[in-house]
Amino acid sequence: MRWKYPIPLPGDTRQALRRFPPGRCRNPGLLFDRYVPDWGRNSNLKKAGLEMVRQTRVDVRLLGELEKRWRALLRSRNAAVFEASPQWRLIVGLGRKGPLEVGFTFHRLYGVPIIPGSSLKGIARAYACLVLGKSEDDPDFCAIFGRGPDSEGGEGQAGRAVFFDAIPISEPHLELDVMNPHFPRYYQGDEAPSDWQSPVPIYFLTVGRGTRFLFGVGWQGILDDEAARLRDMAAKWLRDGLQELGAGAKTSAGYGFF
Repeated sequence: MRWKYPIPLPGDTRQALRRFPPGRCRNPGLLFDRYVPDWGRNSNLKKAGLEMVRQTRVDVRLLGELEKRWRALLRSRNAAVFEASPQWRLIVGLGRKGPLEVGFTFHRLYGVPIIPGSSLKGIARAYACLVLGKSEDDPDFCAIFGRGPDSEGGEGQAGRAVFFDAIPISEPHLELDVMNPHFPRYYQGDEAPSDWQSPVPIYFLTVGRGTRFLFGVGWQGILDDEAARLRDMAAKWLRDGLQELGAGAKTSAGYGFF
């Protein structure tokens, strides 16, 4: 397989990279974002590139040190902490732009799959609104998530709950999956759906069942009894949302439930 770099590189940098080929890399995120297979329109080469990312084993010692540092961070922010793993497969960042046409969310430094805290906050908020019927009229809801300015010009309120990124604390198992649209020209807007169009498989990465993630919900300000109650409530809404609403893409097809 031929590999190319997304930007022109100085000669000495290019020589150093030739001595460190992608096969020696222990960072799946680096492979996915920077070592791009020159696949053109050949979907088999794209599949081979994703397969190389999938087979890359992270450094378990580095993962252990990351967990220690992350737990120390969560303790420093008075976070309620819990662990959970996907019931089946998880996809985070599928819609992100990338050189392989399908996205995936890796930690920018360590290259392990993560669930961004912004997504987790959205899951907890959606659970509170859709399942429990909460709204910005509820004082607990506003204390946790905040609210925007009202139509009469009243000031908004910042939420005090802090939703941290979820990181894997066991070696992440990446799995290759596929979508197979039967009417590709129809989805591209070129023509009506018809039986003579050839399906074009689209391969993408997922996090496999059994990968354990560490979640944390902290609190801004002094953690008195009332603040602890609200923080624990936010953590419960997140746990219940992960179980009932799921995280990431394709939850309607069974992905992303914990």
